[in-house]
Amino acid sequence: MRIAHIADVHLDRPFAGMRGDAGEHARQRLRDTFRRCLGLAVARKVDLITIGGDLWEDENVRVDTRRFVAHELGQTAIPAVLICGNHDPYLAGGNYARTEWPSNVKLVSSAQPAEHRFGDDVSVWGLSWTGEGLRAEFLETFRVPADRRHVLLIHGTSTSVPYFAEQSNHCPFSPSSVRAAGFDLCLAGHIHAASVRDAVVYPGSPEPLGWSETGDHCVAIVDVGETVDVDLVPINEDRYEGSELDCTGCDSSGMVEERLRSQIPSEDRARLHLRVDLCGDVDSQCEIRPTMVADGLAADFAELIVNDATTPDYDLDHIAQQETVRGIFVRDIRARLGEESDEQKREKLELALKAGLRALDGRKDVVRVD
Repeated sequence: MRIAHIADVHLDRPFAGMRGDAGEHARQRLRDTFRRCLGLAVARKVDLITIGGDLWEDENVRVDTRRFVAHELGQTAIPAVLICGNHDPYLAGGNYARTEWPSNVKLVSSAQPAEHRFGDDVSVWGLSWTGEGLRAEFLETFRVPADRRHVLLIHGTSTSVPYFAEQSNHCPFSPSSVRAAGFDLCLAGHIHAASVRDAVVYPGSPEPLGWSETGDHCVAIVDVGETVDVDLVPINEDRYEGSELDCTGCDSSGMVEERLRSQIPSEDRARLHLRVDLCGDVDSQCEIRPTMVADGLAADFAELIVNDATTPDYDLDHIAQQETVRGIFVRDIRARLGEESDEQKREKLELALKAGLRALDGRKDVVRVD
């Protein structure tokens, strides 16, 4: 039997913080990717589609999106099993209950494991998040019959993932308890990076959903026979990247923008979420407005964020010679620096020197503290 396993699509995610209509474009891309996942399932001639929860975000999902999902699944004509995750729990009278599902879709509405048999050889046991959450303690005593291959479909956190938090409240479970219960394989959702570890398969979210999601994003094609073989097929088109741009020597915002234009990627921008941190020593009169810098280039990107982490470069020797408030201030701080041996206090004085000069220049962005 061949299974296409998908999870964590997060349709209708709000993408808070994106400017203009970028969030709506991002939501449309998630729809396109879900359709592409199903197209891969058809192309690979799978016998079953499993969806491991968080198909949509329940508080944001629209009626049109629910109907879109049902229509696309129906168009495949492939049997499908859906479970609900912590972002889209099954609720009485809720979004899942109000959706008209095609005949090829089996929706799991209970937090207790339910068996779905496919052919003579394979059973998929699914359980869903509900209004009362989901717990995996049943694995300690649950045992499947030894009559066929058994696959567990669950939305939770395997203790074998590298970043598992012991106090995680998102249905933690151990691979050893999955095996002890008699399951040959666990198809899981909740972790957004694709992995196969200790017979637990996470396909990851089909698209990365934020700056921290740098892992693989796949559809898992699983062949269950005498052995179990898993092929993680990359499916994402979006990508998140971060970089630093050294602006040392720039004496105006125009120079900063010119340097940025010459350094950022020139190809495949439409699906690129790019964050650029400006760094280095710039002229003290160089006024960088990150939002305006980003606005001039953002149209080509899925998302462009520019952060200013530059340091104003003051000619302290020249300022110290002036008979002005600025000169008196620099001489005073320098004198105190010369008398201070404590390293932490010296750092505070140096920070105060920069902050004071920028304040005297009338700058609102007085100083940046990392």
